[in-house]
Amino acid sequence: MLFVEGATERGDARRKTLPAFFRKWLDPQLPELSRVGIRAVKFQGVSNYLEDLGDKLGQYLESGEATYVFGLVDLYGLPPDRFDFSRCSTLADRVRAARRVIRSLVPDRFQACFRQHFAVHEVEAWLLAYPEKWPPHIRSQIEKRRPEEVNFGEPPAKFLKRLLGGRYRKTVHAKNILPKVDAQIAIDKCPYLRALAHDLLQVAKRLL
Repeated sequence: MLFVEGATERGDARRKTLPAFFRKWLDPQLPELSRVGIRAVKFQGVSNYLEDLGDKLGQYLESGEATYVFGLVDLYGLPPDRFDFSRCSTLADRVRAARRVIRSLVPDRFQACFRQHFAVHEVEAWLLAYPEKWPPHIRSQIEKRRPEEVNFGEPPAKFLKRLLGGRYRKTVHAKNILPKVDAQIAIDKCPYLRALAHDLLQVAKRLL
């Protein structure tokens, strides 16, 4: 089970697109008759994610609908009243601090079955791993930085909106690009995406 944040149309795009993106990468690495399913559950934004995480874990784990749950939220946009990054000097520090906050919301009985990961700095960063999918006149701008280095100053969605203006639509571009690409390319370029993907693979093999 994959818990994703996202209000309205962005959440729907993640719910429908991300499981297919990961399955396309996972399936060839698992025995054909032992592949595991990935289903995404959408929250109404990160505040709803933080409020309802414990209850949703109970709903899916105790009913047997899920054996493990992976949480995925954007590192950008976490509410400052819940996440204090003032002592964080590096990106890794921020990720560790954010993970501690979220794991503190998880009841003890679910800790072993829950993994929290982050899109750095937004899921849209993964789209930047595929410059060839974007118009030629902006490819050089996309290629200048690694996807996860498009940061808090101008996160990926704002970066793309600046380059494309009104032609950039989060939902449309995610649904058009991610189902068609080789996930390994983004995994190779995005260390925090790579951590999520390999955690998924490790758990999938454990369930065989």
